Amino acid sequence: MAKKYSIKEAIKEASQTLSHIENPQKEARLLLCHFLQKDNTYLILHENDLVDEKYFELVKQRAKDIPLEYITKEVSFYGEKFFIDFECLIPRPETEILIDEILKLDLPKNPKVAEIGVGSGIISIMINKLLGASLIASDINPKAIEIAKKNIELFNAKDIKIVQTSYLNGIDEEFDLIVSNPPYIKNDFKIDKNLTYEPRSALFGGEVGDEILKNIVDLAIIKKPKYLACEMGYDQRVPLSEYFLKNGLEKFYFYKDLAGFDRGFIVEFD
Repeated sequence: MAKKYSIKEAIKEASQTLSHIENPQKEARLLLCHFLQKDNTYLILHENDLVDEKYFELVKQRAKDIPLEYITKEVSFYGEKFFIDFECLIPRPETEILIDEILKLDLPKNPKVAEIGVGSGIISIMINKLLGASLIASDINPKAIEIAKKNIELFNAKDIKIVQTSYLNGIDEEFDLIVSNPPYIKNDFKIDKNLTYEPRSALFGGEVGDEILKNIVDLAIIKKPKYLACEMGYDQRVPLSEYFLKNGLEKFYFYKDLAGFDRGFIVEFD
């Protein structure tokens, strides 16, 4: 017979199993909320209710450093809940700042936007929702495209076209804004174990790390949108500044994340 645990006991045992991670009790509770499809208030008010031991299958996954978001198939971004799964980069809170910066730009009403590397679709969906933008979003990963389409359907987002291609190959339209959160980690950088579960192609940007970013800048120079907005690595400000100036781009600025690190840039085109 399967062993039963009270909610209180289950959280205690799961917290011990997850003791090597930060805030194990919080994660034990989040996993249990997902398992029971209840909220934390329910756990508090029903701490003596019984829990099936299958809950601990989720705990064992998390104990292997599989990201919580991949286990629950859910990620929070910009106040919304999105579907997420393996083969797609987990959105970071820092990327919310990219949306904030885009909202400050002097864009026309209902702008036309291209996103390079749509991933889970979170950037395109939020730009569509907050700016009434029409978007063409590209990705080379068919699995990521499936996830993006699922989120687009979930949010009933209109005017977002997904194209499986590299960069904007084969896309001839003109855009008010090109946006991207591309891979920008140096190929030989040693990443934490939990990051090894995320798609390598969405993390690593080349031998130096900024190669894809520079390719996007080159593309934007040709496409001439009003703005280019990208996330970047904390240590890439100097080489990117030099690259902008080398290519005759003088209207640009960098923005920081909440920790005070350089996290992205905006380029304005004449």
